[in-house]
Parts: sequence; C-alpha cells; structure tokens
Amino acid sequence: MVKTEDTPDMADGWREVFERSRVLPPPSQTVRLALDNHFTQSLGSQLTLSRLTAAHLPQAQETTGGGQEVTYQLRVTLFDRSHQHFFGNTWKSPSLRMKNKKIPVNEVLYFHTSLRLPSTVVVLELVSLSPRPDGSQQALGRGFAVLELFTNRPEAQAADGDRRLNLHHGSPRSLLHPLVKATDDYSSLLTTIDGAHLDCAVKNHQALVSVMHLLPENVLISGKEKIPGLAASPTGKLHISEKV
Repeated sequence: MVKTEDTPDMADGWREVFERSRVLPPPSQTVRLALDNHFTQSLGSQLTLSRLTAAHLPQAQETTGGGQEVTYQLRVTLFDRSHQHFFGNTWKSPSLRMKNKKIPVNEVLYFHTSLRLPSTVVVLELVSLSPRPDGSQQALGRGFAVLELFTNRPEAQAADGDRRLNLHHGSPRSLLHPLVKATDDYSSLLTTIDGAHLDCAVKNHQALVSVMHLLPENVLISGKEKIPGLAASPTGKLHISEKV
C-alpha cells in the first residue's frame, strides 16, 4: 500500500523517468528522403563538447538575489531545419559553473542516425539555473548554437573535425519562425552574441556499429551514462564491449 505522503515523490520519480525516455520521431518526409537517397545504414557519430566561452553573456549574473551561485546547463537536441522539427531526445548536461568567463563542459556524446542529410543539424542551448525558494530551479535561456553534421556546401567546414560555434541571441524556438525556413544560412537571420562561442569536435564513430542494436536511433547519450547491455567504462567514454 502506498502512503499518501509518498505519492509526490513517486510522481516526481516517474516524471523524471518519462522525461529521460521521451524520444520524438523525425519527420516522415525526411525519413522518405533519406531512403530515396539510399541512406539505409545508420552512421555513428561522436560529439566532444569542450568548453564554452561567454565574455558577454546577456543578463549573466554569478549569484542570485539570495547570494546563491547561478549554475549553467547545456542542452543538446537534433533538429530538421527543412521541416523545422526537433526530434530524438534532449540531452542535458550536469550543472556547470562559470569561471573567468569560461564554462568547462568536458562531455562526450554519442548517437547514430540514418538521416544523413544537410537538413539534419544539432542545436545546443545554454541555460542558466537559478534556485527558487521552493527548492526547484528556474531555467533561463542564455543563447544557442547550431552544428551542421552533413553539409553538401563546398564552402562549409568538413563534417569531421574541430569546431568553434558562435552563440546566438534568443531561444532555439526562433528556428521555428516561418522566415527561418526559407534560408539554409542561419547567420543572415540570427544575431551573434559578441565573444560567446562553444568549442567542440564531431567525428564519425565506426565503433558504434557493433552496439547500435542497444542504442535507439537519434538518441544522444553521454559516455558517462550506464547503458543496459554495455560494460561500465572507467574512462567516462562509451565502452563498446558488450556484457556477457
């Protein structure tokens, strides 16, 4: 029998499980286009998030009115810009702290997708987390960046390699505006935050092929997470040796 006073805690626990497990499907038109282009095999990728430099972060305050330190969080989601649709899951970093206008992230994310189209990008949002009197946290967007994965433009950077992504003012929801859909170059419509950028690196990760059956497609995971069926890794990176 469940006691009345235990119900809120259980509800919060189930809500947390639901939020972690929620995965949005990609647009059906994009899936068909990938099949038409014979992209039937899922490609594994590794995204290394190093640090974020925020020299002029808008409205940034290191402490709240009560003297408590403000922390930060990086949120990462896949996005189809042709159909203006977020899909997959939203990965959220642990709480991060700023020091000397820099926020160390030091996370390695893994995912695989068969949607190897120029419209498939990664959206990364920085939010500040301020404690509320009731113990919860208020999340406030501080800017966002867009990472291209499969570009076919010769003037763009290669898909693999180190990147320095500019942070833009506003919320990723601005990518849903009708004016944005008409362009492939977000830089002409988005306003860059002066001196704010994210250092990262993206590369193909062939080792994921052997464990793709354990990882849902279009789901971002950290190498520090425990994955059922995979052995724990002492290095914090995804360990691809399956459990016996």
